Amino acid sequence: MSIFKYWASAFFLFLGMGFLSQCKTDDSFVPAYLEITSIEVDAASIEGNSIHEIIGIQPVHNGQSLGTFPIPCKIPINADGSIKMQFVAFIKNNGNSANWVPYRTLVYLDTQITLNREKTTTLTPKFTYRSNTEVSWQEDFESGNSTLVPVRLNIGDATSIELRSFDLNGKFKGNTNVFVTKFGPNDSLKYIDLSIFDKIPSLPNDGREVFMEFDVKSDLIVTLALKRYNSAGSAYVQYMSVNPTKGNWRRIYSNLIYEVQGQPADTKYEIYFSIDKPEGFSGNREILIDNIRLTYLK
Repeated sequence: MSIFKYWASAFFLFLGMGFLSQCKTDDSFVPAYLEITSIEVDAASIEGNSIHEIIGIQPVHNGQSLGTFPIPCKIPINADGSIKMQFVAFIKNNGNSANWVPYRTLVYLDTQITLNREKTTTLTPKFTYRSNTEVSWQEDFESGNSTLVPVRLNIGDATSIELRSFDLNGKFKGNTNVFVTKFGPNDSLKYIDLSIFDKIPSLPNDGREVFMEFDVKSDLIVTLALKRYNSAGSAYVQYMSVNPTKGNWRRIYSNLIYEVQGQPADTKYEIYFSIDKPEGFSGNREILIDNIRLTYLK
C-alpha cells in the first residue's frame, strides 16, 4: 500500500469515527417532560365566563417553537433547571378538526418553569384576554334576559331561557341558563331564525380577525349567517353550518374575517342562527344555545 493510500484510509477512518461519536451524542440525549392535561381561561377582564374549548397548545423555548400539541399532551424538552417558556393557545376554526388556528384574542402565556431530565413536570396554563380585546356581543343568559331573539317563529314554535345541564366534553359540568328554541308538534317543513337584538354598529374591515364563539346542542343543522347593512344596501350572507351534535354540547369558534373584510365603514351587522326542520323529522326538536361571544382586537 502506498503512503498516500495509507494516510487516506486513516483520514476517512478518523472522519467516520467522528460521525459515529456525534451520532452517539445525539442518541444519548435525555429530555425532561412537560405534561399538560388541561387549560384554563380567565375572562374576568372582559366580564365573561371561563368556558372555552382550547384544544391545542404551542410551546416556545429559546425563541423556537417545539410544535403544536393536542391537549392532553406530554412534551419532551431539551432543558434542565429553571427555564422561561411561552405558550400559544389553539382552537378549531369553524369546528373543523383539521383547521387549528391560534386564538390571538388571548395573551401568549409567558412563564418560568423548572424541569428535570428524565422527570415529568405538570403545568396547567392559564390564559387571559388581551387588554385591547373589544367585545361586540357577549351573552350567557344568566340574567334571565336575552340579546338573542326570534325573528321568525311559526305557530306552535317557542323560545325561552331555561335551567339545563351543561357538560362540554366532561368540563364545566353543572346547571346553567340556556336559550331554548322548540319546534312545535306539526311535522310540516319549518324554519326558525334567531338574531342579535341590536345591530352591531361596526366591525374591523382591515383584515383583523373577528371571532364568534358559542355553545350549541342540537339534533338539527344550525346555520350561522350575518346580514350587512350599509349605504349600498343590505346583504344576507351564510358563512357556516354546524352539524347535529348527537346529544352533546359542542363549542364552535368561527372567524368572520372574510365576511367583514373590505366592507364600507358605515356597515352594521346582524348575526343569525337559522334552523330548518325537514318534514318527518323524528329527533329532538329543541335547539340549545349558550355562551355567545364576539370579539376582536382593537
